[in-house]
Order: sequence, then C-alpha cells, then structure tokens
Amino acid sequence: MQLSAQMSSSIFLQPVAPAERVVFIDGHNTSSAQNLGFQSLVSRDLERRGYRITNTPSHAEYMVMYNVLYVGKQQANYTAAGALAGGFGGAMTSALADGNAGTDAAYGLAGALVGGVVGHFLQDKTYMMVVDIQLEQRQAGVYTTSQTNARQGIGGGVSTSVSGVKNWMIYRDRIVAQAHGLNLAFSYATPALSHEVSGEISGLF
Repeated sequence: MQLSAQMSSSIFLQPVAPAERVVFIDGHNTSSAQNLGFQSLVSRDLERRGYRITNTPSHAEYMVMYNVLYVGKQQANYTAAGALAGGFGGAMTSALADGNAGTDAAYGLAGALVGGVVGHFLQDKTYMMVVDIQLEQRQAGVYTTSQTNARQGIGGGVSTSVSGVKNWMIYRDRIVAQAHGLNLAFSYATPALSHEVSGEISGLF
C-alpha cells in the first residue's frame, strides 16, 4: 500500500510556551464511513508532540475543528485533485479530473482483451479521505472575519459570511489522503488513511 496526503494550502501557527500548549478538539464525520475513532487519533498525535487536550474551550490556546467529508473509493470524477481544487467548504469534483477518461477507457479495453485473467485477480484500487479543518489560535488584539464560497449544483454557488471573532486567529484548509495498492481492501485502507490525515493535522503544531 502506498500512502500520500496533501493540503490545499499551508498554515503557520505561532509558537507558544510549553505551559500554553493546550488544545480543544471538536470533530464531526458526515461521511458514510462511521466509527473511525478519528478524534482519538488526533488527540494522541497532539499529545505525543507535547500538547494537552482539554474539554473546556475557554482553557484552550488552540482549537481544532474538523469535518470528515468523504472516505471511499476514488472515481473518475471524484478525485483527490478535484477535492483539493475545491478547497475548504468547496466542491470535491473537477471538470479536469476525467479529461483522459476516453483514453483511459481505450487502454483499459485493450488491457482487458490481452490480460483479462490477470486483471481479474489483480485489481489496482485507490481510496481517499477528505477532511476540512479549521484551526484557531488565541491571539489578543486581533479581529478575524470569515467568508466561505462554496459551489452548489451546476453553475451555482453560495457565499457565507460570519461576524468577526475577537482575539482568535482562524485558519481553514482541506486535507486529502490517498491509499493505493493492488487488491487493496477498504477495511485495510481506512485506518491507514485516518492515521495519515491525523499526522497532517498534528504536524501543523
């Protein structure tokens, strides 16, 4: 199995003293893959980096909020590239994602004619996990406003604005991880994808 992970942009948090390394985590999972135990993974990875986890937001120096959007098989019009292009809160498909679909189908047909028996036993599979994250860091004197632009259907969109938040810097991003291998089972790929994304989040601290 080959693993990879990418972020739609870079985030740089300000370093703080060891006593202030306190994190509040609030996670959601709106994908069809439930019971991932993802929040526990994020907590453990942050604790390994010297951070303490709190259940009280007012005690936190940092807040980690996330939503697991998708865990499943990568498809022609549902790819990692499309998910990254959509960015935080955006779409997960891209018109460019299946630009070679006709060529791929032609090669696939030729391959099936020549090596159909081998292909039956060796299937190349790719799964991906898409997670939107929002990181907040307490910082006196700042006033952060937020706006999210998301696509809706074909040719439509929606822009959402929220009122400003005092004394908190807010960063938003999307993380996409992929697991690739021959005859790769979803049940085997899912824990690996979860660890990969959790590592990306904790690596920002």
